[in-house]
Amino acid sequence: MNRIFSLILFIVISNKSFASLEGETLICDKDKRGYNFISSDHVKILGINLNELHIFSVNHSYELTENVIFINQTLNEIDKEKTLTLRPIGWIFRRTLDYISLDYVNGDWTRRFLWTCEITSSKQLKIRIKNTLNKLIKASDEKL
Repeated sequence: MNRIFSLILFIVISNKSFASLEGETLICDKDKRGYNFISSDHVKILGINLNELHIFSVNHSYELTENVIFINQTLNEIDKEKTLTLRPIGWIFRRTLDYISLDYVNGDWTRRFLWTCEITSSKQLKIRIKNTLNKLIKASDEKL
């Protein structure tokens, strides 16, 4: 009986999928983008704008399914369109924490890029993104 319980406990602990994402934080793309799941359907995305070298923050909605977390369009776009259909802009596989972004090009959805994510704290997310931004700024200053 103890072996069965231990096996079940091991499977639950080793599985990276979440029953609920609220309060969870992921960092992706080699510390350039993070997802802070602030409620049961809203995620705050922090990232580095590589053109202007600053940190941006955008609120999106998301949907949680058995295998995938769908990141939907920004909340501002939803308010403007006043539609009930949410369009995913990407998704995160719950078991591997890989993120795939989508682009809508010429009436067709195509894969734009793939990132690997990891679980972190919101405090560590901010620190790691700031450190990455500082490295990028320092590298751009050295080139000049």
